[in-house]
Amino acid sequence: MALSSDRTAAAFPLLLLPLLLSSLPYSAAATDSGRLFPAGVQYEYELTTTVLAGGSSDNRDPAVGHRVVGRLLVTNLWPATDTAGDKLLRLHLKSPKLQTWSKKSKNDINRQFINRKSKIDRFSDQPFFVHWRKGHIENMYISSTNSLTEENFKKGIAGLLQFQLSNQHAVEYSTLGECNVTYSKINENSVSKVIDGCTLPTTLPPEIKHPDKIWQGSLRSKREGLLIYNYESLVDVSLDENHEFSTSFMNEVGASVSSKQHIELKETKPNDDIIEANTLKEAIRQLEKQLKLKLEKQNLSPKHEVKNCKHYNSCNKLDEVVNNYHDSLLDSELGKSKSAYGAIKVINAIINSDTKTIKKVLTDKKNEDIAVQLYDLLGAALNENSHKASMETLDFTDAKSVEKIERYLWSASINFNPKIEIIKSLLSINDEKIANKKVLDTLFNTVTAMASRLARYNHTETNVLLSGELVVKTLERLEKCKLDDDECILTYIRALSNLKHPLSVEMLLTFAQHGNRMTSAYAMKTIKMFGPGFWDSRVLKYCNRIFFQLFKEQDSSTRTIALAILLESDPDYDLLKHVVKWLATPGEGYEIKQYALELLKEMANQNETSARLLRTVLVRERLNHYGSMAQRGLSSCFSRKFINYNNITGLVKNSQQVYSGVTKRGSVDIVLGHNDVKYDLCSFGMYTTGLGYFTSLYDDSGKTDTSDEANLPATAGLELVVFGVHIRPFIMFSNQGQLMGHVWAGTGSDKTPIIQGISQMIEHLEYVPLSNGITAELNVKGMLSLDISGQIEMSLWNKNAQTVIEKNGGISIQGSLKLDTDLVTDEVDFALITEGLLHMHSDAEFATKIVVCMRIVFVDTNVTTTVSKSEKVHGLHHKSYTTTTRTHPVSGRTFALNQMVNEFCNIIHSR
Repeated sequence: MALSSDRTAAAFPLLLLPLLLSSLPYSAAATDSGRLFPAGVQYEYELTTTVLAGGSSDNRDPAVGHRVVGRLLVTNLWPATDTAGDKLLRLHLKSPKLQTWSKKSKNDINRQFINRKSKIDRFSDQPFFVHWRKGHIENMYISSTNSLTEENFKKGIAGLLQFQLSNQHAVEYSTLGECNVTYSKINENSVSKVIDGCTLPTTLPPEIKHPDKIWQGSLRSKREGLLIYNYESLVDVSLDENHEFSTSFMNEVGASVSSKQHIELKETKPNDDIIEANTLKEAIRQLEKQLKLKLEKQNLSPKHEVKNCKHYNSCNKLDEVVNNYHDSLLDSELGKSKSAYGAIKVINAIINSDTKTIKKVLTDKKNEDIAVQLYDLLGAALNENSHKASMETLDFTDAKSVEKIERYLWSASINFNPKIEIIKSLLSINDEKIANKKVLDTLFNTVTAMASRLARYNHTETNVLLSGELVVKTLERLEKCKLDDDECILTYIRALSNLKHPLSVEMLLTFAQHGNRMTSAYAMKTIKMFGPGFWDSRVLKYCNRIFFQLFKEQDSSTRTIALAILLESDPDYDLLKHVVKWLATPGEGYEIKQYALELLKEMANQNETSARLLRTVLVRERLNHYGSMAQRGLSSCFSRKFINYNNITGLVKNSQQVYSGVTKRGSVDIVLGHNDVKYDLCSFGMYTTGLGYFTSLYDDSGKTDTSDEANLPATAGLELVVFGVHIRPFIMFSNQGQLMGHVWAGTGSDKTPIIQGISQMIEHLEYVPLSNGITAELNVKGMLSLDISGQIEMSLWNKNAQTVIEKNGGISIQGSLKLDTDLVTDEVDFALITEGLLHMHSDAEFATKIVVCMRIVFVDTNVTTTVSKSEKVHGLHHKSYTTTTRTHPVSGRTFALNQMVNEFCNIIHSR
């Protein structure tokens, strides 16, 4: 049926409606943004930019900050005639003023900002221009200024005019860098703006971040904006951002910064300033002629303002800093928080000093008593100047310099960010010039540890190649060692443990299976240190052979380490069945069976899946009886939690493999866990041989020990692993004569240092660009001052002995969040100091039978946090400063080992 002409006319718009709707999003986006800022009109806005800096969210003290107010004039000078929608906007900031908090107002939300005289009064009164295209700022054109602060501030203003007026995702470039931006339309005249996923501007210096997140801390950022507009202009624009940093250890230790930019339309005026030009380039040339200025084309990336102590000519001279903190670096302060706190102050001064200045401090006679600690800090700083000063003042041929050399090398080996030039410098030291074997051992372990860290944390082709070359070199040297030269073999096995390279696994397995009792245990321990990532089917097959002695009779330490690897590798039903059946065999030594049982219990405590499987094995195989599950002996293996806070768990892991009533091999490890990732903080181990005097007293089985262990020479040594780096062992005695010499001389009756040193565990430098053009600098350092010492008293007359080993660690974390410009400096300093005191006590009586009481004690301590906020207006005496200090007590605890040790403790202490 045909429509009448009237009905056809009425229906025609309806026929076009689907086509109009399909094109609406594009049309709305283009027309909405394109219609704003028409030519011939000047828009005047009230501008407010506010910056506040304070502590973390758990620190509620008032923030410090400032704001800038002024009038912003916006005019479209050149409306392009093509369809690209280009515009050239003139922006003119009039009468800017800097404002800070009034000291007269209360420190609460009612505080008022007041005007201050500042360098902003000397900002140029020249306009600047932006190339605007479809809501994006393509470039900015600005005349030269005397201040980067002014340039960056104007870039922040220009960024406010970057917007879209429809629902969409966009990529924008601004003072924040390259960011993902989501626009969401709220109603017909307002749009929300959410910014995330920003890539830092390339104009900022490189950041320094520890690859392990537990040492980085966390930065949480939020950036949101709101745009309100009418038919032809933006009416109100606000952009808020908040950034909060806190350490992984305590939420209270950190800082925050917030920024808010706001422009509000006040009035519009007609304006006849219009440039007739065919291209943007031609329009810019006409502007330069009119204004008689040279306009520089720039993007919105902020220019980095170098604002350090050298800029302000206020560097603390190294000699003054060392003098101020001299007493903090004394030997008596090692292992305490005072030592770690002072170390950070000195290391900051070292970083800002040249080689000549560092050498002068090192050779100053008044620093002789802290010279060793200064070399600790040079190794922690590990830059070109500090290394050059160390190499020019250390004599590798002088026996008197051994302690200084080793302390420098130990500290350098732990540094997470070594330089390849420094590694090559250390490699160039000729081995023939080093007379001391300890120094040679430490030097090689240092370069291998540094090369390994460099390859893992900075995975470039050059760094990986250097690490690979050192692996090959180490394997070659290991093959040249004589079979009976344990010292040579162990030196290079330790180097392999630092390198952690797959190429070394084959050689380590060979030593584990065919080496003597010392080298086989070291090789197997190294494979365990490598971690599960290296434990493939071949490694597990070897571990199975070694533990069950399928190839030959093996050292008990090697066997127990092999079993630990098997039980930490998701053991299957058959393995657990064979291990439990083995516990019931009568021919094995009771101490190794006791230790194996302890490993099974520890596996069940740490892994619920394996625990269920073990219970299934015990029930199905009918093995849950005294013959297998009730072993006798002093050997123990357990872990106890001492920290559970802020997604961080701290474990103390104790392992004591006893032979004839004496610890044959033992260790106490401190392990931190963060988001299911484990970090080995330090491991303190001890080994002994040949102390068979106690055998007849402790072993009441009536059997004579026919193993080689009973006839080995008397030896004892200490092993230390710090942040995954294997330190050379410390030999206490290596024969019976040396042992008795210590006993008769009472050498250990006084507290004796075993190892001391100051190391850097945290170095973090991060930049947080703000939308207003200011870049916040976040700088954090953390130091560990370590003192491990021991004391032993033995009475052959009373037939008893008391031993104390103290692991004392002083920790200091200091950080700052600084917003430093030519106008004003706002800074938040935060700090944490604490001490970790882990003491191991051992009381023994051997009059008629060995009775040994062992205790592991965490001593009461405090965690002290400090937050300081300051503000300085440059050119004025105006300065504000506040400090808040809080102390958190941490209760100590004593860890139980096992029931037999508890019974022995009750016997001894009851007397």
